[in-house]
Amino acid sequence: MPLPHQPSRNASAADFIRALSTSARTARTGGQTIGEFLDQMGDGNAWLMALILTLPFIQPLPTGPMATFGGLAFAGMGWRLIRGDESVWLPMRIRSTRPGAATWNAFSGFGCWLLRILGRVSRTQRMVWLVEAVGHRGAAWLILIGGLLVAVPFLVVPLQNSLPALIIFFACAGRLQRDGAMYLLALLSLVVTLVYFALVTWVLFFAAEQSWMWLRGLLKA
Repeated sequence: MPLPHQPSRNASAADFIRALSTSARTARTGGQTIGEFLDQMGDGNAWLMALILTLPFIQPLPTGPMATFGGLAFAGMGWRLIRGDESVWLPMRIRSTRPGAATWNAFSGFGCWLLRILGRVSRTQRMVWLVEAVGHRGAAWLILIGGLLVAVPFLVVPLQNSLPALIIFFACAGRLQRDGAMYLLALLSLVVTLVYFALVTWVLFFAAEQSWMWLRGLLKA
């Protein structure tokens, strides 16, 4: 039996809201596996999952080892998207997991809330020339680069995860809404992230050099 309302390859945020609502109803009538949920989301679910999974990293405090693993996961998703596979890959053991109805209801409710907020701050078919210029592959490259930057093992520095996570968030938002302004924000976030990381690296090297000079002077005294 065909699954109800599977978003197409060019699905928008509104399409995924309907699919998430259907997912919650399915969970209440008997549950579903994670694999069934992803299948119901249809081709293109990787953009939705990446959008939702950026949220823990957007907060300003560093997330430690979680950022390294999460960043590499984002990079892997970006690479699959570059190759044209827009669905999330998971091991069969995870795909066959069957969370409870309460978990699905909470996740679906949160996903719908996030996408509705996105629909209010973003507009579909805005700056279409930039959407066409960036394309799916360009947005995928932004996710891959953002993921690698999230995984960079800096010391405890504020915004070290949130700035690159914004690259991924805006790239996914631009893809889901076909909103060139979101792509523009993703590119701006990339520039700001690179400048910030370069500045942090310079400060660290400068502090290390000054500390070494002070130590040498102390030893000679």
